[in-house]
Amino acid sequence: MSSNQGRNRNGPMKLRLTVLCAKNLCKKDFFRLPDPFSKISVDGSGQCHSTDTIKSTLDPKWNQHYDLYVGLKDSITISVWNHRKIHKKQGAGFLGMVRIMSNAIQRLKDTGCEYLGQVGIVGSSSALWDSVRFSGL
Repeated sequence: MSSNQGRNRNGPMKLRLTVLCAKNLCKKDFFRLPDPFSKISVDGSGQCHSTDTIKSTLDPKWNQHYDLYVGLKDSITISVWNHRKIHKKQGAGFLGMVRIMSNAIQRLKDTGCEYLGQVGIVGSSSALWDSVRFSGL
């Protein structure tokens, strides 16, 4: 696949992001397990998606696909939240996040193949984003 496939001339490229799962999320509530979901956004573009909420788990499995339009300088942020806590106060329910910078996105797209790998989550000592998959469309 050429690096221009899926890209409009001088415009953003279309790519598919698959959010598979997270493992070992921090248990921040003493009595209950979180109801995690993730938010996916292309920073600065206004594109925002959310996965389904998975009830009472530290190891949610989503396997959900999102078609994103990403410019040369855009980054993607994936944050994980506890649905039970987000309505309490500003910032409540935050479990962690990962930001995939534009140079990493471009490098993955230029290889012409899917990337399936692990990305650590910032904000949680034991959380590990198990798998994020990129593929060109």
